[in-house]
Amino acid sequence: MCGISFYYSNKSNFSERLASSLSVTEHRGPDASGTFEKEYKNAYVGLGHNRLSIIELTNAGNQPMHEEENSIIFNGEIYNHESLRKSLQLKGYSFTGNSDTEVILKLYAEYGVESFLMLRGMFIIVILDRKTGHLNIVRDAIGIKPIYIMKNGEGIFGCSEIKGLKELVKTELKIDTLDIYEFFNNGFLYEPATGFEDVKKILPGELLAIELATGKCTYSQLLTINSYMNETSLESKLRNSIASQSIADVPLGVFFSGGADSSIIASYTKDSDLFFAEYATDPSSDIDKKYSKLIGEYLKKKIVTHNFDDSSIDAEKLLKQVQFVATNSEEPISDYTFWSTYQLSQAAYDNGYKVMLSGMGGDEAFAGYPRYHILQNHKILLFLSPIFKLLLKLKLFPKKFDKRFERLLSYTTEKNWPVAYSRLLGYFSRDDLSKLFGKNEGNLYLDFSKKLNGIFKKFDGDIKDKVEAGQFLDRYGFLSHNLMVSDKASMLASIELRVPLLDEAIVSHGLVEKSLNLIDSRNTKKPLKNILSNSIPKRLIERPKTGFNPPLDALVNKIGKDRLSQEFSEISQFISSKFAIELVDEHFSGTKNNTYKIWQLLYFKFWLDNQ
Repeated sequence: MCGISFYYSNKSNFSERLASSLSVTEHRGPDASGTFEKEYKNAYVGLGHNRLSIIELTNAGNQPMHEEENSIIFNGEIYNHESLRKSLQLKGYSFTGNSDTEVILKLYAEYGVESFLMLRGMFIIVILDRKTGHLNIVRDAIGIKPIYIMKNGEGIFGCSEIKGLKELVKTELKIDTLDIYEFFNNGFLYEPATGFEDVKKILPGELLAIELATGKCTYSQLLTINSYMNETSLESKLRNSIASQSIADVPLGVFFSGGADSSIIASYTKDSDLFFAEYATDPSSDIDKKYSKLIGEYLKKKIVTHNFDDSSIDAEKLLKQVQFVATNSEEPISDYTFWSTYQLSQAAYDNGYKVMLSGMGGDEAFAGYPRYHILQNHKILLFLSPIFKLLLKLKLFPKKFDKRFERLLSYTTEKNWPVAYSRLLGYFSRDDLSKLFGKNEGNLYLDFSKKLNGIFKKFDGDIKDKVEAGQFLDRYGFLSHNLMVSDKASMLASIELRVPLLDEAIVSHGLVEKSLNLIDSRNTKKPLKNILSNSIPKRLIERPKTGFNPPLDALVNKIGKDRLSQEFSEISQFISSKFAIELVDEHFSGTKNNTYKIWQLLYFKFWLDNQ
């Protein structure tokens, strides 16, 4: 895992900016750093790389790397690089080291951009091809690794993180109002949005080719999930993926929750320790602790527990944590697990690990989230919508269920289905958004609807199968947001996070399964749980689902009404500070639980302060 920065310009080189970009992203690759700059037919190209040494620990793995007229920078891992190496050796190629980077470079020399179709893994690859006169940038089919791109009057710039991009362009980034609306609607952004007007991400599987002579940019969908489909059994795909992603020249561990996804990984790895996160004040943590202990004992695995003791933390420290998340997440998100993921990654690093396996992705590929039950019962819920509205109005249910009923009501009353689905993910209703954005809300809603409809047009499945449709949208929204959080949080601690359940063949397997085979009235992600039952007793699998969540209610209450009102009174852009304060008053009066809305507003305030 590494960090990359690059520029293209027909005006001048930007050596100092490139060095500065690498400096602020050094956490992504503290083991080595390098640059390469070249003038090509009155154009200037610069490649920069920060290396986290995982495969081939010697200098033979350092980047930028060169082969005749090609130069490469690369962030990620190629899990089939050994088999590709052997095929290239049969063609007469020789190698100076054992890195996957060298394999990519020589594969490109043989096959050009078609070589990217042969790669299995997570990656952003940038290749300067002086023979064809192109700078080629490609992202893996799932979109596990990010790259941020900006084009302005000086040239085209790219970086693994926005903070590094800022150092390259040296201009103030303009916040996108529509992105802010989308953030409050979903809690995250659908790709390629980033929160800034001129900064976009390359989409999963997309190839960006920059013509060096003219600066012309051509985007094409090179890699698709369907191309990775094969007839191998799901269990074989899981074993192969976990085995290939367990290869490293450094110590490797598993982030473990005791849930189905991380348990599959734990059961298929040999000697890897299991890292467990425990919140001292969160009752749901007790469920995870119980099952993780039982499963760890059954598998005869060592469990390393990291305790998040927030019982004595004061309001100022809590606010600093939120500021930390707002600064380092870079894109606007409402994901409160960022801090937890960072802390756990830091604990793993302090214990001598550089690579960790995560069970992320199983829920998206195999319909594991509780909301998929809502999608499965779409028609019934539409019929019951008036009852939900009445229950919410009369408050005939425990206050802690406010969020769930509001989401259900937002979903069932929204006519545009892609927008309706997004409301199952966010915390603010349409009425809330109207109060937040005032008279601009109507136009913002129309623009957001147009954007989501544009994404959904690419869906070629059964429109009546809302589970399948939700999985499709999640690939460009909820999953990409989760991957971004994990990438940023883990790399801050210089940890490479691998996600075996997001192997291309596994994801394609889950997405082609009929939803009835994935989910029923009782269970979600049935194929994964069926396979897991071969390794672990069912009594340890059939457990309540919990998230990797801090105890937000306690944290918000600890910050307190007065301090929250003070912070929200300082919000002067994009949204109504008056409505934000009203939500605080409502929450602390006990009439409604607005914990998640308050958290999102607080995050936004600090994110805005950081721009």
